[in-house]
Amino acid sequence: MRWSAGRCAAGPLAFGVMGDTGSHSVLVVDDDRDICEAVQTVLELEGYAVVMAGDGAEALARLRAGARPCLIILDLMMPNMNGIQFREQQQRDPELRDIPVVVLSGDGTAGMKAAALGVEGLRKPVELEVLLDAVQRSCVPGGGAR
Repeated sequence: MRWSAGRCAAGPLAFGVMGDTGSHSVLVVDDDRDICEAVQTVLELEGYAVVMAGDGAEALARLRAGARPCLIILDLMMPNMNGIQFREQQQRDPELRDIPVVVLSGDGTAGMKAAALGVEGLRKPVELEVLLDAVQRSCVPGGGAR
């Protein structure tokens, strides 16, 4: 993984891993590298492959290039393309719309905004058990999607 301008970004190796293990990979879309690193560490310890995108546009590019994670963990407040814009684009694409999304945001109204987007919403900081429960509802570590 590489960091660009303080944002999360996946390098070519991480992108290749996601293509190979999509049935138990998680795409984390967040511009805060500390959050990305923390989520990555927790999920990898639980057996998930994790790939990062620093904003919605980068996430869409990875998905349109063929990445198929079992779950997308999505921040709402990001530069370039925010989480709401990403979700709108994801829903318009028939090949991407069925990939589950969980919003993870520091926005005080994250739950309401997530509900309006038709997804589950978690507020930062999130308890590890809550995050893992959300991931486990969509993914099986080291195996296929549920």
